[in-house]
Amino acid sequence: MSLIRLIMFIFISYFYYTAVDNNITIQVTYIISVLIIFTINHFLLTATSFGEKHYPILIAIDLVVTMGYSFLFPGITLYLILVDVCAVTLFLMAKDSLLIWIFSISFFVVWSISMGYTYHITGNLSIINNLVNLLFVFFSAIVGRLIYKLTSAQEKITHQYDQLSESHQELQDAHQQLHTYSKQVEELTLIQERNRISREIHDTVGHKMTALLMQLQLAKELRDLDPKKSEATIELCEGLAREALNEIRLSVRTLQEDEGTKHSLLKTTRKILEDYQEMTGLKSDFHITGELSQIPPSIQLNLIRIIQESVTNAVRHGQATKCNVSIHISSSKIDAMIKDNGTGAIDVDPGFGLSNMRERVYDHGGTIMFESKKDEGFIIKVTFPLKEISWKVGDVK
Repeated sequence: MSLIRLIMFIFISYFYYTAVDNNITIQVTYIISVLIIFTINHFLLTATSFGEKHYPILIAIDLVVTMGYSFLFPGITLYLILVDVCAVTLFLMAKDSLLIWIFSISFFVVWSISMGYTYHITGNLSIINNLVNLLFVFFSAIVGRLIYKLTSAQEKITHQYDQLSESHQELQDAHQQLHTYSKQVEELTLIQERNRISREIHDTVGHKMTALLMQLQLAKELRDLDPKKSEATIELCEGLAREALNEIRLSVRTLQEDEGTKHSLLKTTRKILEDYQEMTGLKSDFHITGELSQIPPSIQLNLIRIIQESVTNAVRHGQATKCNVSIHISSSKIDAMIKDNGTGAIDVDPGFGLSNMRERVYDHGGTIMFESKKDEGFIIKVTFPLKEISWKVGDVK
């Protein structure tokens, strides 16, 4: 398109050259000078960064020398074709509408003066030719502006697409990083669970095995001295061995669950309660209200472990035969309650299991309460916030 622009300048200038009568020196000199100016301005506009910054000056020079044709060649309206070319260039490059108005008003002022000069010299205005060429100027300006709008829209779309691509890449990187962090957190959680279970095995199964060994030694010593007492001691050893075996089975089951990648609160809790019923005879009720998908995976895992710890304590320490587990999920929090019919206690002194529950809840900014009375069972109430998490350190008044 830029080449056609230069060809138009050369062609119209050549036409004016052929219209020179008797080789008038001033007209020939002007045509040659204008052709040189057109060529230089054209390359400055299209081939250098200078044109992007100073295009109003270059287009103004083109228009000035173009309007000079109307004064040196009165009655020939071909100069308006060059005005068309300048108008297209202006409307293609101008970003400020004020600049377009300045050029337009200036053109009409100069054009009116040239029309008056032509009438003064020739006595003829050539109204039809001027109107046709003027309409073509308007058309060229509109086309130029439409092309400018289309080019601007295309550049904007390209820029937005690039931004969208960058955002998409950043989102993918963030997603990958989040996935990596999630796996690291999950691995750390599993390590903590294994450490907790290993300590629990040491504190429970290890204790029972120690007691079992002591009772076996006693039974061995009483075998000849007091056979009846020795037999009773062996029965006690059998009970201790069964309890230790149950503890080992529960711990192994927990470790097997931790190897999985997903922790379904409903499925896992039901499996835990069914296992306890099978191994210890504990009967249980399980109630859930609300949408399970609202519970984050980390809270689901902690709820599972709290329920498991509560049921274990109910059987181990409270000799409970029944247990009720209820979970209520709302838009802002999760409320859980585990209640058993065990022996209960006058004073609640949190040991390893209850302290571990408290840590799990506090890690998520929640609250936990222990309630118990002698021979009235044990109640654990837990609340996890979903929208707002807060902690209190020290006394706040």
